[in-house]
Amino acid sequence: MVESIQAPIGYLVDTGELPVFYQSNVAGERTNFEGEREFRPVTMRNARLLPNTFELDREGFAFVAHKTAVSDFYDDAELKSVYDAEAEALVRKHTGASRALVFDHTRRSSSQNVREAHNARDPANAAHTDYTDWSARNRVTAVMGDEAEALLEKRFAIVNVWRSTAGTIAEWPLGLCTWDSVDDAHLHTVERRAYNRVGQTRHASFDPNNAWYYFPQMTPDEAILIKNYDTSTDGRARYALHTSFDDPTAASDAPPRESLETRVLAFFDESPSKIL
Repeated sequence: MVESIQAPIGYLVDTGELPVFYQSNVAGERTNFEGEREFRPVTMRNARLLPNTFELDREGFAFVAHKTAVSDFYDDAELKSVYDAEAEALVRKHTGASRALVFDHTRRSSSQNVREAHNARDPANAAHTDYTDWSARNRVTAVMGDEAEALLEKRFAIVNVWRSTAGTIAEWPLGLCTWDSVDDAHLHTVERRAYNRVGQTRHASFDPNNAWYYFPQMTPDEAILIKNYDTSTDGRARYALHTSFDDPTAASDAPPRESLETRVLAFFDESPSKIL
């Protein structure tokens, strides 16, 4: 394995206008983006050749061995009956949360045929994190209903569980940027429009200080945990920028990437004095 590669990462160009991301609503439809984006070559370090000491509260992401009992990731009923509990237990274990709840699954593939057959989305190829303070709190309110007010008084986080769903990832892997290499001045609010709701994400403009890593050749028995949001402001990582990228070392006949990202709310019993 190579120690690092040079790969193009999609960065937002800050024009002063509010960018808008449109979620695809039709099976196989590609996502649309209103705004200016540039692709910059960055050094992507091979994290498999490093000690696996990455932590959610320090770098903002973690790489874990994780076998699943799911046999068909395209079966919604099986995700609900089997995988939700697996993902919630995994997040509790690696965050120390007293409670975790899956609230969303997103399937992705680099194959148009797979996207059309399974209503999957294309790989996201922009450096981003999924939530702003506003949209994260709104998500808790929408998901938790009457419980939301009390839960929002304490610390909460949103963690993604990302994994391969069909063999080894041979193209379009996931890139991850360490929390301590990101300057919030380079993060910009992007409006996210879906057919049933309007939210917000944050996309990054180019910063040469960003430190990027990837885990090549991921198998279905491995997972990446990505912290997308954390109310804590005590110095721990609050998010990790992430993106898929076009791997220049991938074989021309590599099988298409098929993956699942599962979003999980993590609730804690910490004092409100440690949160926003």
